[in-house]
Amino acid sequence: MDTWQTLDVRGAAGDAHCARIAGEAIRLGINFFDTAPMYGDAERVLGLALDGGRAETLIATKVLEHSEASALASIERSFQLLRTDVIDLFQIHNLASWRLVTPVLKRLRDAGRIRFIGITEYNVSKYPEMLEAMRTGEFDTIQIPYHLGERTCRREILPLARELDMGVIVMTPVAPIFNRNLLLGPLSRANLSFLEPYGVRRPGQALLKYLLSDPAVSTVIPATNKVERVAENAAVSDGNPIPPDVCRRLEALL
Repeated sequence: MDTWQTLDVRGAAGDAHCARIAGEAIRLGINFFDTAPMYGDAERVLGLALDGGRAETLIATKVLEHSEASALASIERSFQLLRTDVIDLFQIHNLASWRLVTPVLKRLRDAGRIRFIGITEYNVSKYPEMLEAMRTGEFDTIQIPYHLGERTCRREILPLARELDMGVIVMTPVAPIFNRNLLLGPLSRANLSFLEPYGVRRPGQALLKYLLSDPAVSTVIPATNKVERVAENAAVSDGNPIPPDVCRRLEALL
């Protein structure tokens, strides 16, 4: 579950609402939460929301700094805000100074404070650099944009991730950043009844199910600030993938 914008709230009422969203997600078996210092108050709010339920969840956050000192300071703030002694996945945000920051994260992993190390990048033009970083063998996961309208990662990124046995986290699974209706709009006007055998009833579910049906994908992180949407998203993670020919039919709708 993504926390960008949706958990960037202030005040007791906002904190309580986000706690309900997180609680509903955990109840339905959603246990992976992705956040970052760049997401405003999201780390603090997630730390509060998961307080007492930490053993049931996997927390992923990020660092975007360009010196060892600033990276360490950012990392320590994340531990404090997330109210945890161990962070499951620490990612270098948008490949920022990854050669410099990687040794910092490795030392923390060796000390048992971090379990896994990853890299993220939202700009597909930087995939050559991501491929270079992946080939070092230093990273356990990648986080990339991938959706029905953006499949550049299929060319080289996903094949290399499978070859290296890396986890693949999909950001923006339902829509490109800042253009929510690009995919949801056309699909809302399409006949999606051919997806009903796979548990799909709504356009957002179709987009999520499409990605979860790709064997290269480890998890997707949709964001929502609606408690009822959590159940809708969780419903498509039932292990009943859409076959390739049906995926192609869905692709043809755009």
